[in-house]
Amino acid sequence: MCFPNCYHSDKPSVQYLSILGAGVMNRNITIVGDSLAQWSEGFGLRNRLPSEFRVTDVSVAGYTTEDWLQNQNRLNEIPTDLWILELGTNDAMVYGTNGFEIRTLELINFLQSNQISSVLLTLIPRTNMTSIKETIRENNDTLRKIKAQKEKVDIVDIESIFESYQGEIPLYPISDPIHPNQIGYDLMGETYRKKILGI
Repeated sequence: MCFPNCYHSDKPSVQYLSILGAGVMNRNITIVGDSLAQWSEGFGLRNRLPSEFRVTDVSVAGYTTEDWLQNQNRLNEIPTDLWILELGTNDAMVYGTNGFEIRTLELINFLQSNQISSVLLTLIPRTNMTSIKETIRENNDTLRKIKAQKEKVDIVDIESIFESYQGEIPLYPISDPIHPNQIGYDLMGETYRKKILGI
């Protein structure tokens, strides 16, 4: 919130420059995700970020890391400075923890092999589905490990934001334990925005 006499700047911070690189002039962001991104229209990032950012959302409901590996060539055609990977819910349901690290590393390597770009890994919410909560937690720990190993890879921690949420209205509707309500999507979008801008 900004009052009439306060000062607000969208000038890139050191953190922002570390994600996209200090020499980057074109700020092309591509979201590679599943239904969380698709159904929220890329977490509203087109409207949340300053106008010099170009956001492309190619997310597909139901997709896993394996699905994107099978369809990786379509990603080659998109000029991208920063890839946002928002995947893992479907992996947890289909594969559990099996192969998650290998598939994620393969996808990152592919994305960085054809363009000079950075990758932002999403520590996804654990959902309200008891059967996959622990799997998602373990897979998120795997992403933390990958971040520590790879250059030009960072994480955005949605998991912690959701786990620490104390609002009166739940983040998930009773009818859907996987997809957040608008409050949850807004939390995600704002967390991405702050991470990208380094604020």
